[in-house]
Amino acid sequence: MKYAIGMRNIKTALAVFICLFISQALHLQYPFYAVIATIIAMENSVTNSYTVGKNRVMGTIVGAICGLAFALIDPYSAFFSAIGIVVVIYICNLLQWNKSISIASIVFLAIMLNLQPGESPWFYGMNRVIDTLIGIGVAVAVNYLVFPPKHERQMEHRRKILRRHFTQLAHELLGQGGGVHISSLKADMSELEKVYETYTSEFHLNKKKRTMMEHLEEEIDIYHNTYSHMRQLRLLTDEPSLEATNKLDVQFTSSRPLTSHGEDLLMIYRYHVRCILQELQRLGLMLPRKIAPPMNLHPEGKQQYNNNKPSVCHNKM
Repeated sequence: MKYAIGMRNIKTALAVFICLFISQALHLQYPFYAVIATIIAMENSVTNSYTVGKNRVMGTIVGAICGLAFALIDPYSAFFSAIGIVVVIYICNLLQWNKSISIASIVFLAIMLNLQPGESPWFYGMNRVIDTLIGIGVAVAVNYLVFPPKHERQMEHRRKILRRHFTQLAHELLGQGGGVHISSLKADMSELEKVYETYTSEFHLNKKKRTMMEHLEEEIDIYHNTYSHMRQLRLLTDEPSLEATNKLDVQFTSSRPLTSHGEDLLMIYRYHVRCILQELQRLGLMLPRKIAPPMNLHPEGKQQYNNNKPSVCHNKM
């Protein structure tokens, strides 16, 4: 599936076709601008298409108004083109339309530099606004009506990957008593959060999914809590360093072995183990069969660990 043509690809092509068809039917002079608008507005969600389209419309209006004003003074002028850009950017910033600055500047320069002899700047500017509206309208309609994005499927896919990865690394970390790199979990959590945010942006399209989204939000929080406890175990079981001990609020020098700290570090280790087990249970993931003592403990320390139960975790969501 690596080289398969994606649905967004196909929908963009369909939107371009519809834009050109409408442009020909309406005898638009510059269908290029409508096509550009529909390509830019074809996003991975209906809401994102609408948002990008809205920013483009606002920028087009600002650019068209400024272009009209400066073209009436002196079109093709390098000096007034530069001054006009300053005005366009200032207006967009003043209105807090920061994402519209680029398109506003492009439309302004298009009016200043592309006017044909005798062509009305007003007529040209209005056509650019109409072209943009057509392109954005087509993009949003196609994205909504033609195979709308399957965010639930994407979420479930990312969720399965994360759950499998979490289970694997948690079992290895607890089974070995440390020494397992877990930073790759952050990338998996980030991917799930991206899909979640995209879906929630379109949540108004299907309000019946509210319960499911609340459950997933809680699940993401549990992943972060679990990762935090796993990271603390890594700091405890790695070679002692001043940075690690400061993060754990444990006062000891980097030259002392882990066994020199007695029951305090064992208590911390048991606490994080207990928290990880509880969070795995809340996620419905398989618990590890073997819980090893910290890797850096001496034999007497291991015996002390085995004779004590992990302390209770008091984490609350």
